[in-house]
Amino acid sequence: MSEREAIDREPIPDASLLPDLIAQLAASDSGIAFIYNTLSQLVSAYGLSDAVLVLDEPSVGRQVFRAGRQPLHGLPGVLDPLTAAAGIHAFPPLPARAVAGSVAALCSVALKLDLSRHDASHDPLTGLYNRRSFDVMLQQSALRSARYGWKFALAIVDVNRFKVVNDQLGHAAGDRILRSLGANLRSSLRGGDAAARIGGDEFALLIHDGDQRAFTALISRVQRAVAASVGFDVGFAWGLASAPEESSDPDTLYRLADRRLYKSKQ
Repeated sequence: MSEREAIDREPIPDASLLPDLIAQLAASDSGIAFIYNTLSQLVSAYGLSDAVLVLDEPSVGRQVFRAGRQPLHGLPGVLDPLTAAAGIHAFPPLPARAVAGSVAALCSVALKLDLSRHDASHDPLTGLYNRRSFDVMLQQSALRSARYGWKFALAIVDVNRFKVVNDQLGHAAGDRILRSLGANLRSSLRGGDAAARIGGDEFALLIHDGDQRAFTALISRVQRAVAASVGFDVGFAWGLASAPEESSDPDTLYRLADRRLYKSKQ
């Protein structure tokens, strides 16, 4: 009997495992969650003590996942996450190697779907949300504000003299500012808040339970961090509108914040 025939005849503890996983992937909103759930199902279906998935493809890079979201240090056997071959590493080894290959392929698809969703909703230069995604979040926040009276602030920010920076120092310097601003906004915002790049050097933020004093402190910290990162002073102009005190209508909030941004620039 050939090795291929032997693999095809290997027993599968749960014959519905693969069809179930395919259905779960089709309904999943998170590829990462699907991967960890799949490893847990493998552990349960085959009575494993541990399972590790290694993905190593140009589109996703090298990614390693361990059942139960366990840390990668102290892996069983001599498995090295930096050099291990791509695929499922099960302890004890899976009796059905063909299933391992199929499961690894499904997990690779799940991760690529996550990356596609991220790319569709985020700005590639800064890593922040794009305008379309931000408009959806603003609409949702406005609806909650109108229904429940929840408070939030919409801020629009742009970089002072950004065109001058591009003209005098080059577009690479301008891109450094935008990337640094994106990174510092991501690290400075609280959970539930959001930031997006909505134009060339224009950004929008949703600050829940925030006011002008809190936002001023936030943007001052970010400004200092960006200047330290790029090596020269960088200033920001901004405008703020508050919901529900001033409005719970997204368009009205945008107009208020944009008008105040313009006054700030003057």
